[in-house]
Amino acid sequence: MAREQLSPTEILDDETMQGTSRDLADVKGADLLTPREREVLGRVIAGASNKEAGRTLGISPRTIEVHRARIMDKLGAKNTADLVRIVMGQGARH
Repeated sequence: MAREQLSPTEILDDETMQGTSRDLADVKGADLLTPREREVLGRVIAGASNKEAGRTLGISPRTIEVHRARIMDKLGAKNTADLVRIVMGQGARH
C-alpha cells in the first residue's frame, strides 16, 4: 500500500519521530539537544523551510535558524545536507 503524500511539516508524526529518535540515539551529541531542538530537527529532516518550520512550531523563521545552527554545532554538521546524513545514519562527510 502506498504511503499518502504529506507536506514536509506533516511527515514527522509520533510514529515517525519514534524512528528518528531511534536513529538519534546512535548519533554522537544527540543527547545534548533540547526538546525544542529535537522538534526543529524533525522539521529540518522532513525538508521544511525555516518559514514552514516556524509556522508549524509557532516561532519565527529566525528562531528556527538559531536552533538549526545550534543543532548543527552539537551534532558536528557542516551544513544541512550533512546534518541529514548524520541523522539518517550515513555518517558525516569529512
